[in-house]
Amino acid sequence: MNAQRDQVARGSAYLLAATVGSAGLGFLFWVAAARLFTPAQVGTATSLTNAITLIAYFSLCGLNSTLVRFPAPPERRHAQINRALLLVFAAGCVLGTGYLLGLPLYGARLLAVRQDPVQAVLVVLFCALSAVNLLTDAVFIGERLPQYNTLVDGVLQGLSKLGLPFLLTGLGAFGLVTAVGGGYAVAVLASLWFLRRRIGLRPALRGGGTRLREQLGFSAGSYLSSLLNLLPLLVLPLLVLQRLGTAAAAYYFVAFQVANLANAVSFAVCESMFAEISADESRFGPVLRRSVRLIALVQLPGAVLLAAGSGLLLRLFGGAYPARAQSLLVVLAVGTTAVALNTVGSFVLKLVRRMAPLIWSNVVYAVVTIGLAALWAGRGLVWFGCAWGLGNLASGLYAVLALYRTRLPGRRGPRHAAPARTARPSAPRTEATAMKVLVVNAYVRENAGDAALLAVCLRQVRAAFPQARVTVAGMEDRAVHPAFDGAANLGSIRRYVADAAIGTPRRILRKAVGFLVSLGLLLPPRVLAGPLAGLLRPLLPAEVRREVDAVASADLVVSMGGGYFNARPGLDGYQNVFYVVLPLLLALRRGVPVVLAPQSFGPFPAPAQRRLAAYVVRRAALVLAREDVSVDILAECGVRGTPVRRAVDSGFAFAPPPQGDWRARIGVDPHATLVGVTARQWLAPGRQEQYERALAATIDAVRATGAQVVLIPQVTTDYLGDDDRIVERRIAGYCATPPLRVDETVDYRDLKGLYAECAYVLGTRFHSVIFALTSGVPCIAIEYEHKTRGIMRDLGLESWVLPIADVSAASLGTLVERLRTGREEYLRTLAEKLPGYVARAEELPELLRAATARRPVGAGA
Repeated sequence: MNAQRDQVARGSAYLLAATVGSAGLGFLFWVAAARLFTPAQVGTATSLTNAITLIAYFSLCGLNSTLVRFPAPPERRHAQINRALLLVFAAGCVLGTGYLLGLPLYGARLLAVRQDPVQAVLVVLFCALSAVNLLTDAVFIGERLPQYNTLVDGVLQGLSKLGLPFLLTGLGAFGLVTAVGGGYAVAVLASLWFLRRRIGLRPALRGGGTRLREQLGFSAGSYLSSLLNLLPLLVLPLLVLQRLGTAAAAYYFVAFQVANLANAVSFAVCESMFAEISADESRFGPVLRRSVRLIALVQLPGAVLLAAGSGLLLRLFGGAYPARAQSLLVVLAVGTTAVALNTVGSFVLKLVRRMAPLIWSNVVYAVVTIGLAALWAGRGLVWFGCAWGLGNLASGLYAVLALYRTRLPGRRGPRHAAPARTARPSAPRTEATAMKVLVVNAYVRENAGDAALLAVCLRQVRAAFPQARVTVAGMEDRAVHPAFDGAANLGSIRRYVADAAIGTPRRILRKAVGFLVSLGLLLPPRVLAGPLAGLLRPLLPAEVRREVDAVASADLVVSMGGGYFNARPGLDGYQNVFYVVLPLLLALRRGVPVVLAPQSFGPFPAPAQRRLAAYVVRRAALVLAREDVSVDILAECGVRGTPVRRAVDSGFAFAPPPQGDWRARIGVDPHATLVGVTARQWLAPGRQEQYERALAATIDAVRATGAQVVLIPQVTTDYLGDDDRIVERRIAGYCATPPLRVDETVDYRDLKGLYAECAYVLGTRFHSVIFALTSGVPCIAIEYEHKTRGIMRDLGLESWVLPIADVSAASLGTLVERLRTGREEYLRTLAEKLPGYVARAEELPELLRAATARRPVGAGA
């Protein structure tokens, strides 16, 4: 036990010596730089070297933690190390190149480096070498050889770069950058040589068992938390540079480097703790307690000494550094206690594999630090130090809270157990409970047509799979409507990002974050998809997480029928089609079959919209288009034939029993002629008024014949202001005498009975036309989308369609008069065509069974 305790102290001492030695020689390096170069040159160089260091950390991809926490078996250890080194070197080159390409956006003062090919290539190389050096440090720690970190980083690298500034003064600011890069090159060469000597590292890449793929989740979590942790280190110097100038950047950098002498204690001790606990988890508690005590004994007095001696230390830099940087250094010295808390919390969260709290802790750190720095930037350098300390404090407290609710090894009374290294095999699901069907893209019940489509869809899914558990992801708030016809309502990503109950800024933020999260779920290679999804899941809002989980566990995803799969020009069009296809893309990503119930497709004005639609449609198990125009639009998108099939709108299968006596409710004589009218908001203001006045004039003409007219609101939702009652009130106001109006929200099943009482209907909402036709009532259909003409053409009724842009009192009056005199011919056509059409609308259960026949029940998870 004493030997083990000595190993902890020994490792901590070596790592602390490496860090302090590196920081100390770095301190002397910047003292020499301050003497040899102007503050402006130092400021420019520190911005570049700081970026190189941060890019190196970004390039690690979490592999540094994985090599320590999960070393491969001895026979595969060399392949594990070599693969990691190559990956990190390549990542450094890519990210270094990306940094240079993006300089116009965030570092205009550094563009001279990018314009010089030699300097640009060297910066990229330095990024890669710095990343490799960090990874070899992790290898030494994992092999429990921390003394080589002391030798390589604390001595060889520091001495190499310390001598170079005197030789490179003629290169200006880039001379300092070259000196730092030269130190990285020496460190990498020395590390590889020592690894060859001590562990016999040899070239080896092929074969399995390296544990890199198996631990992708841990690597990804470590990487994401590291990115968030490094974000303030990248942003704060840029804020200083842009808001306060190059001289202030030099003062900030020097003070920060000096403060890191104290911060090095907690990091070095935690690195040693991480290695020792990874080697023997049974010693978790003793090693943790010993590490915390060591940090308290060394770092706290160090912080006091640093604050007290800040002025003396800064005098070594000469010039204005003592006057301009001392206050900042004092604040940073006080903040080292918060840094220690944050460092210990992060390392322990990583050890117990609580990756979600680890990520959230670093989110808190990045948001608080950068947010406060940006808010206080104009007040001076001291406030950057305050932002830094408060960000670390907030993050550390969050980590402590998460750990308080976690069972640490050896701790009694667990609140939440730390995850095991291997997941338990899930219990096999039975045939009776395995089938899960998720219906997505449902709208709201206040839209009577869409409510009817959802009701039919649920009925037909249950007819196809009687034992299935059916849930709905749609636009209804779960808190208001927890279910629809017995199917649980989950809400949806689409509803969450477009929630009308929140303010516009929050909606915009939700859409932006939703888009980025969706890309995180959709874009990574399949081998990374599972681990990343697992990491992102705890970060998602509850409503978003419910739909993501439901898609992942489903055996079938059905996109409800309707007319929503389209796009308009501009950003709104892209947004609509993206969030419509998002659950389908998530399902396809998980190998879950997708069926698109009878619906319209298009228009898609932009090529990218067409490509996205084609991508989803081509990969679906079955796609049902409810009119020929949609089939043609999909063909224009490049999808012809399978899986697209011509079908019939599900609204023709909607036949609820009568709910009551509508004539008595609205006060119409049982023998009076009743004409129904539906209208909607669709056109630009001027054209919309013309359309409404034309309907009003037609209503006056119909009433002049002795008939009664009732304005029927097919949609009564306040979402996007799409409430037909608003339009119909205006129309009633344009009439000579106001007609009858239904001014309340009516259940969609009850509403259908009102159409059955009409002699004929002037319908703009197309499902009002379907409700009337299936009740045997003739209709004049006002077309606002191609679904209207396409379906009326199927029924032999295309001549009764009038485009909404062509609506006038004369054009409508002509059709009304023609219908009055030709009503019997209309009814004969309807009687001939409608029964077969309704029968086709009932084909969905058989089609669903056929579409899923090749996929075993329960295979969706």
